Amino acid sequence: MKIEKWDEINGASHEKKLEAFIESTNDCYAIMQLKRTEETAMERFASMTELNYLGKTPQIDHYEIVYVAPMESAEPQSVLLESLYEKFNLYHPEDFRGHSLSVSDIVALKANDVVSCHYVDTIGFKELTDFMKPENYLKNAEMSMEDDYGMIDGVINNGKVMDSLEKPSVLEKLKEPSVIGEIKKPSKAHLERELE
Repeated sequence: MKIEKWDEINGASHEKKLEAFIESTNDCYAIMQLKRTEETAMERFASMTELNYLGKTPQIDHYEIVYVAPMESAEPQSVLLESLYEKFNLYHPEDFRGHSLSVSDIVALKANDVVSCHYVDTIGFKELTDFMKPENYLKNAEMSMEDDYGMIDGVINNGKVMDSLEKPSVLEKLKEPSVIGEIKKPSKAHLERELE
């Protein structure tokens, strides 16, 4: 599924939007904003310093993609980020439904098949190197479909943990050869010496 237009994924689930962004065949950007939940209340509009003070870091499952679009030019990253900040504060696209780009939002860029994520901080942007690992974007979908949470590994429903990890029954243990029975028996010569 190679989705390249926002209209085709607008209204889809967060996972579908994220998948479309990552699998896009052209250079693009995504605007991510915190979900409106109790869990994210303290993170809303918090600077990176405030997050660190709270012992938190931006978590991908706290965010939703509110806009995806192709990059229109190959500007240096810092120039592109500043132009997107201006665009999403002063000149909102007609189909943009989020709030103006603010502190705690994330701008994800995909250029030359490399994804980078940038936290909108009090002044400028802070790059988040571990925010969007390839295995993270399927985690929620995988958790809803996986038979065993121990198998959250980026592969949807790849089975249960090996049955051999289950505890064997006591009866089966008793049927196994005893370790004690495997102790070396004394040699005949040794037994003959003891009889003398």
